[in-house]
Amino acid sequence: MRTMATFRLRGGGERTAAHVTELLGIQPSDVFEAGTPVGSRSATRHEECGWLLSSAGSPESDAELAEQLGSLLDILEPVADRLWQLVDGGYWANWFCLLGSHAAEHAVELDRDLLHRLLKLPGGLWLDVYGDDEGAEGDG
Repeated sequence: MRTMATFRLRGGGERTAAHVTELLGIQPSDVFEAGTPVGSRSATRHEECGWLLSSAGSPESDAELAEQLGSLLDILEPVADRLWQLVDGGYWANWFCLLGSHAAEHAVELDRDLLHRLLKLPGGLWLDVYGDDEGAEGDG
């Protein structure tokens, strides 16, 4: 099993990733502003800003998704009111999780306590499940 969890905030117009960092007082794992190039060699530009806090730089083997989400929750729960303020101001949020697994591996378990914690913060739970031999193709 290979897993990774990311909390993402995005926004267009006057909304910026720099504002998110300033308001939350948390250093993101990745950030981009609207109008910046999507890749180092791409002419395509981001249409909106993005602020991401990830449990790891890439999917990790032998890491349980519940532990990764719990680690992110430990960081974000103290600023829950500010997260809701951002969403009320036009940003959108989600919990984006990559899950790579072979058919014989165990299932992912998210217990009621973890789900209750997630419900107190903005954003839907997105699960991107792929065969571990396919590799992670997350959209960041």
